[in-house]
Amino acid sequence: MNYKLSNTASKTLLELTFSIPLKYPNIYKPRMVIDGKKEQSVSIITTDEPTVISEGIWGILPQNFEGDWESFQEKKITLHTDKKDIYKSVLYKEAISKRRCLILVTGFYMYHIINNKVHTFLVEKEKLTPFSVAGIYNVLDDGFKTCTVINTEINDLLSSEKNLYEYMPLEIPPLFKNKWLDMETPIEDIERIIEKPYLTKFKVQKITS
Repeated sequence: MNYKLSNTASKTLLELTFSIPLKYPNIYKPRMVIDGKKEQSVSIITTDEPTVISEGIWGILPQNFEGDWESFQEKKITLHTDKKDIYKSVLYKEAISKRRCLILVTGFYMYHIINNKVHTFLVEKEKLTPFSVAGIYNVLDDGFKTCTVINTEINDLLSSEKNLYEYMPLEIPPLFKNKWLDMETPIEDIERIIEKPYLTKFKVQKITS
């Protein structure tokens, strides 16, 4: 899993799955590939607006930042972070306490080395349905939100010696959705969610070139 996500859910399915409406239904579009290197938006549910599905730019920028997204990403790619950096980086350590979000997807991409070539695989739920992965966000000077995916170690179900990366997005199951978004949740509980990832079953399919 690197710089690509997938969200092929229809508006209706997304709203039914998370039991809240889209804030901007006219701009929502299902996408097989969300390429983080191209300044694309993702559907998110945030701590400050937990009753709607809103939009955020994938690739977090500093809080109240006034500069250009692309220029910042050239200096530091912030599509993902992990538990080692989240509590110490200037970009993340305040956000994990004050600005958590759920990033809504139907899948993410992984890469395997097979016969000395890189092959792409799409990871989705066994029964294709949207799910949420852990994220944090910052708010720009103009009010736009930017976010990053929190990664965890790849689980045993997806582990393979052929993997190019040994991490995957941290899934937040429905059971922990409200706790993740609630600002009253003690940070120790948030740390436990990050440290003990929810184990789910995925299906993996090879993507032809």
